[in-house]
Amino acid sequence: MADQSSTNSLHVLINGAGTGGLLLAQGLKKRGISFEVFEQEESASQYRAREWGMSVQWALPMLPDLLPPELLGRLQETSVDPHYIFPKSGNSMPVYDGSSGELLKDIPLVEMIRVSRNKMRALCAEGINIQYSKEFRTLRTLEDDPVVTAHFTDNTTFTGALIVAADGANSDVRQAIFPSGQGASQQVPYGGVNMHVKYNDASIARFLRKSLSPIQAIGVHPKGYWLWLSVQEVPEPDKPEDWTFQLQWTWKMGPDTTSLAKLDLEKLRAEAEASFADPFKTAWTKIPSSTRVSANRISTWPPQAVPADLFQGKVALLGDAAHPMTFHRGQGMNHGIADAVKLANVLDSVHKGEKTLTEAVKEYEDEMIKRSGEEVKISKMNTEMMHDWEKFLGSPFMQRGGNKN
Repeated sequence: MADQSSTNSLHVLINGAGTGGLLLAQGLKKRGISFEVFEQEESASQYRAREWGMSVQWALPMLPDLLPPELLGRLQETSVDPHYIFPKSGNSMPVYDGSSGELLKDIPLVEMIRVSRNKMRALCAEGINIQYSKEFRTLRTLEDDPVVTAHFTDNTTFTGALIVAADGANSDVRQAIFPSGQGASQQVPYGGVNMHVKYNDASIARFLRKSLSPIQAIGVHPKGYWLWLSVQEVPEPDKPEDWTFQLQWTWKMGPDTTSLAKLDLEKLRAEAEASFADPFKTAWTKIPSSTRVSANRISTWPPQAVPADLFQGKVALLGDAAHPMTFHRGQGMNHGIADAVKLANVLDSVHKGEKTLTEAVKEYEDEMIKRSGEEVKISKMNTEMMHDWEKFLGSPFMQRGGNKN
């Protein structure tokens, strides 16, 4: 069975229905550009159960270029705490000594919102036709052919002028177009755990939130641990027993952290009891035994130009597929939004007959690589420094917070 999409004028294939791909789809829809979205998950209800928060900071003013007014007006619904509205200014991030509980610094933050990954994705999916159960297999094109064809594992094919890889840090599209493994993400020697915890105890929830800003906080530990504590879901502000928190704990992988890397909650609790001060001690030692422990795997890939021989001008990389970066500076979402805005705008110029597709994709790629390539380097350096007690005060996050490069 083969599904042949229209190849008249500009038609864009978007592989991946995560937030970045859906924001691009909304931007193209707003500009009247033809597109299709493909997602390997089976359905919206079965889309990756894992959840986390994402901070939108300097890219927040870009969202009106992508979302229609009716969705933009509901952005607050996607917040990890929809009952709390971030002020225009004065936002900050407390950074604690994880071993003593001492407040080391309040990092100033720009205007922002911290959104739930699942809620943000659901909002961006509204009004977009997503074709599910579409697991990408490969691409086919000819050097003098103006179109590219995507092949999926269910034996369907779809043809367009451009395919956008929005399929995450381990992008199948990226790996298909770069030869000899050059498109594979590079693991960094840091990892840990990412957990969502509902304590079912109002007093614990209230105690933890008093240490936040009031959404989030960071701990840096002399043992080389990086700790994250944030609100993840607040169904009702007057029912703290129902609040959910996101906890992350990362470290440099090595002999000293081998036992922690086995994802054993009892070992994590024991280390927290022995080494942490509040609020992190309570956050980790009071985790209910039934809580799932999920691994944090961290990888990067410095953004590169699409190979020129066959795919240049026919493939564009976006978001984590273009520039997976370490998360300790919280910049991935911001760069994904910036990607979507830039790509939607240059494709609009093609749609209007002002540029060729090759020119537009080259303009997007040049800007994206320069902007995000610097952040991939900065974020990796930041991760290394945030896990080094002697160096972390000079880290990019401690010096400039979540501001753009």
